[in-house]
Amino acid sequence: MPTRKRNTRSCGFAEDDLIAEALGENPQGIQQAVRSHLTVCPACAQRLEQYTQVRFQLGSLPASEAGLAAARRALNTQLAQLTRDTRPRLVLSLWHSPLGPLRIGTTDKGVALVAFVSPDDPESGAERLGEKFAQFSFEQAEGNEGHTALTRKLEAYLNGSRHALDWVIDDGLMRSDFQRQVLQAAREVPYGSLTTYLGLAERIGRPTAVRAVAQALRYNPLPIRIPCHRIVGTTGSLTGYAGNKIALKRDILAVEGIPTVPSRSGFAIAQDRLYVGRQAERTFCRPGCEASQGIRAGNRLFIASRTRAEEIGYAPCGVCRPDRGPFYMETEPGLF
Repeated sequence: MPTRKRNTRSCGFAEDDLIAEALGENPQGIQQAVRSHLTVCPACAQRLEQYTQVRFQLGSLPASEAGLAAARRALNTQLAQLTRDTRPRLVLSLWHSPLGPLRIGTTDKGVALVAFVSPDDPESGAERLGEKFAQFSFEQAEGNEGHTALTRKLEAYLNGSRHALDWVIDDGLMRSDFQRQVLQAAREVPYGSLTTYLGLAERIGRPTAVRAVAQALRYNPLPIRIPCHRIVGTTGSLTGYAGNKIALKRDILAVEGIPTVPSRSGFAIAQDRLYVGRQAERTFCRPGCEASQGIRAGNRLFIASRTRAEEIGYAPCGVCRPDRGPFYMETEPGLF
């Protein structure tokens, strides 16, 4: 991993190395480390893409102040014309995934929608989308423009051979800046790990906004790509996923090697079979370790395996020594 700098992302990776990669300034060793990290961290992959886009946009701007003002006026004119004459085009297709039918929607900017569809009436999903996203103005069309490449990557994720979906995202169906903030924080929870709704609220600096965080996740327009399945209740219960589709949440967690058990509310994560990561210290413990007792929810990750903990840059705790052997039979990711 690149040399850690002060400007470090929540996954432990150096933001400066992503910026240098976008600028083409990283030496070969750092380039290799960045590329390796991007395969397991979709949040960093998205951030690198954003930096790259900004680089090209800045390179095309006029150098003078007068030129910048003229460019802004021209851009505003074009945007106004587009607003009057057209609506964003959302191309929808239905994919019969191992999880059941999924409706995928794309625009010219990227993937804007992933929706679970009732197996009993898959063709009705498009009509419900119009109701669910009535506040957004878009032209709905059926098609399969570029969707095959998307579904191949999703299929690879579901069978455990791919840990990150590097789909380019269009956030046009997100409801507010607050929801964007919540969903960005959810994207930074690594593959094969979990946090709680309270933990996510603390991570965005809004510890009293747990209900609002849950609502933002409830209306996530891009489940799986934005992994709201990695957020659970304070007691470990699987709640809130896609309204009443808790079994789907359980199945997607199983893909990432996270065990669940039946509970009074349906299902819960098996906390006694998950390592506890301390984000601030970048260490991980066996469950019940005294070193992990009393830590804030925003500082805690539940991690599926030692391998996963090491992949995201966590070192073994010096008290409980989780590196001395597994405390249960760890499973490989992938369910289908």
